[in-house]
Amino acid sequence: MTETSTPNSGATPAISSPPVPLGIPGLLATLSALLLSVVSFSATGIAVPDIGASLHASAAEQSLVVSAYSLGFAVPLVLAGRLGDLYGRRRLFLLGMAGFTLFSLAATFSPNITVLITARALTGISAAAMVPQVLATITASTQGRERARAVGLFGATAGGATAIGQVLGGVLLSVPLFGAGWRTVFAVSVVMGALSFLAALRWVPATNSPGHRSLDLVGTLLLGAALISLLVPVSQGAALGWPIWCWVLLVAAPFLFALFWVRQLQLHRADTAPLVPPPLLRLASYRLGLVMALMLQSAFGAFTFVYALTTQTGLGWTPLHAALVLLPFALSFFAVSVWSGKLTPRFGFRRLLVIGGIIQAVMLFATAVSVLLQGTGMNSWTLAGLLIGVGVGQAFMFGPLVGAMVADVPPSYAGAASGVLQTTQQAAMGLGVAIAGGFLITVTNGPAETVTSAYTTALAVSMIVQAAFATAFTLAALALPKR
Repeated sequence: MTETSTPNSGATPAISSPPVPLGIPGLLATLSALLLSVVSFSATGIAVPDIGASLHASAAEQSLVVSAYSLGFAVPLVLAGRLGDLYGRRRLFLLGMAGFTLFSLAATFSPNITVLITARALTGISAAAMVPQVLATITASTQGRERARAVGLFGATAGGATAIGQVLGGVLLSVPLFGAGWRTVFAVSVVMGALSFLAALRWVPATNSPGHRSLDLVGTLLLGAALISLLVPVSQGAALGWPIWCWVLLVAAPFLFALFWVRQLQLHRADTAPLVPPPLLRLASYRLGLVMALMLQSAFGAFTFVYALTTQTGLGWTPLHAALVLLPFALSFFAVSVWSGKLTPRFGFRRLLVIGGIIQAVMLFATAVSVLLQGTGMNSWTLAGLLIGVGVGQAFMFGPLVGAMVADVPPSYAGAASGVLQTTQQAAMGLGVAIAGGFLITVTNGPAETVTSAYTTALAVSMIVQAAFATAFTLAALALPKR
């Protein structure tokens, strides 16, 4: 059974048939795409130094291994969400998972850095095809309490997978099955991708919301150009020394976004199908939720980046040591995210978001103070224990935020809503990493004997900034409708 829509559904949401039952196996198979996409990104970040040594790659080339995936992932997300609405979310999911698996195989056996960068870019594009279908399928296939629980698991997967990927990457780097640890990292993605494809083939239901069979190609080009103009300078500017063309692209980005939005409004008024339906952003909970997601993801991206460099470069920890300290954070995040899905029907999204924001702001500030006091003698156990509280707060922020955003979204807009949200998250992570990278370059550009303390100071500052964002997040949550 699939969603249906009237021929002229550009202005109003389609009238949908009852949701297709998703079931626990279908939910887990669907979430596997999100898990794989995030784990692949974070595990690759841990593996970059090993890749550089093995393939004799420059610093800029090592940076491209990560950013090529991010760009390939972020740029087509909204289009992929729309394609899922039109031609079937299960179909796009399976195509994306197949591509993800095959290109991960190509990355595993890359003979040089150029082939690896190309394979990672194509892996990112494949991830973009499958990931928007995750939240769209949940939205189209669940209601009420079942949707709240599913969204809780979505949040747990999205947030916890970052730390899980770092832990997994640290472990796999010590297992050079194919001559180098980084090849093992990509080989695991091949195995997991193949298993996820088979599971999706068996359990993921087919849903769509066809409406108009046309695609907004002009809008797609404008949005792609705007995202590239933003994300390329953000991801590569620091590594390249901020050449003039990076600044030109950054200046062009807001104008391209404005042109894209004018195009969407014109199509909507003409009763045709825009890439991003304007009524979607007229939903107060969705619109405010995008701002909150921007704050949450940019701060988290900056923290994970500064944490990795502080612990490994500044303190000299091994990748596995640094990753294991994050493990309690990941476990608490996952456990509380699942629990928050059960609490949502009783307490509502708004209350859980406020609680989460307060907990995270307090725990981040306490952790920052501890880092400043300990300095270069930072104790792993103390940091790991404090990060448990940070994980609890973030769990009450992430899952309920997604739930609050999709609560009023009609199933006919599910793909577009998922694509816009995840594009915002990807862009926010990139912005957070770029700003943190520039800050680190500034504070660590001093005498060698002060570099280690500069790294720990930078980590504490990033946590204080993240605590400030958590406070702003809490205030924004108070403006959401009560449910």
